[in-house]
Amino acid sequence: MKSIEITVPGSKSLTNRAIVMASLSNGLSKISNFSKSLDSQIMIKAVKKLGIKIKINKNELQIIGNKGIFPKFIGAIDVGNSGTAARFLTAIVSLVPGRVTITKSERMRERPMNELNEALKTIKTGKVSLKGNISSQFITALMMIAPVLDKGLEINITGRKISSSYIEMTIDLMKKFRVKVEKITDKKFAIKKQSYKKIDYVVESDLSGASYFFAAAAITGKAIKVKNINFDSVQGDRSFPNLLEKMGCQVIKNIKEESIEVTGPEVLRGITVDMADMPDTAQTLAVVAAFANGKTKITGLSTLKVKETDRLLALKNELNKIKIKSEITNDSIIITGGSPQKATIETYGDHRMAMAFAMAKLRLPGLIIKNPEVVKKSFPDFWEKFKKI
Repeated sequence: MKSIEITVPGSKSLTNRAIVMASLSNGLSKISNFSKSLDSQIMIKAVKKLGIKIKINKNELQIIGNKGIFPKFIGAIDVGNSGTAARFLTAIVSLVPGRVTITKSERMRERPMNELNEALKTIKTGKVSLKGNISSQFITALMMIAPVLDKGLEINITGRKISSSYIEMTIDLMKKFRVKVEKITDKKFAIKKQSYKKIDYVVESDLSGASYFFAAAAITGKAIKVKNINFDSVQGDRSFPNLLEKMGCQVIKNIKEESIEVTGPEVLRGITVDMADMPDTAQTLAVVAAFANGKTKITGLSTLKVKETDRLLALKNELNKIKIKSEITNDSIIITGGSPQKATIETYGDHRMAMAFAMAKLRLPGLIIKNPEVVKKSFPDFWEKFKKI
């Protein structure tokens, strides 16, 4: 069987972190293969408004850093429904003299921010303490501004630490910008005052974006190969193909070719899995589970309730529409696979709901995705890629 070949865009998560670090660096950084997502456009527009010089040259961002020294700014910056922009910019504006108001969408105003705001009140002491079970973006935001603070920053995480892979992603990229992060314990980090160095950086492929096409293979039985895979990636979603393998798919990882090829089986089987370190692909797996034999239990999903929508409730509602039973708790979902039926799927303004249920459309041609344009938030050309399957 000849495989369908797909490439996915640069990681939105890495692009937004790179924009921040380059903005705080000591010179001109060049970032190529950057995400063209709406979230990344919001980040670019915001830091430019704060005085950072950015030039877009074809597929390259050229950013001149200011070493964390911002001009006075009085005004508003709109982040829409972007969680990463809201959290990252809240930390950045603590460095900006003047008065900055961050405006948000109605849903974004409902999402947690207080833990970060409280932590920022104590950054001048050189030490902060915050809960680790709400959003890893709070920790990332604090880590990224730490090197330009007069006393650096010691970050103490209390309680359970969730989405650890995103914190590791931040640390890994900070190292690329020549910043040292001392990991005292699994929940305690120390970052001394130091300089982000200007670098040339190629953003690796977005593995959460790749997950949809791996899922498409699982559901249809086709062979789909995603190219330009970084096998040294610390993105949590790198483990998604392994879950499909447990469900019965054939997975071929070609390190030399930098590709992963997934072929779906005749019969998918349900699994039990903790997705705390890759919550962005939980909706994708839930849709695959709808077509599997038996039950699939996904745990570690507490953060899904405070995303673009309450993703657990949204999943339950939309799975019910396609005649698939599911049960949810505050941090888990159990899906009983069966024979899904076509329906009209509500996306709740959530890009990942649209892309996850698009995979069901491959088996249910009459299925309708409402507001399909929401994919622009993370994957603007998703529907063009989808047509290749």
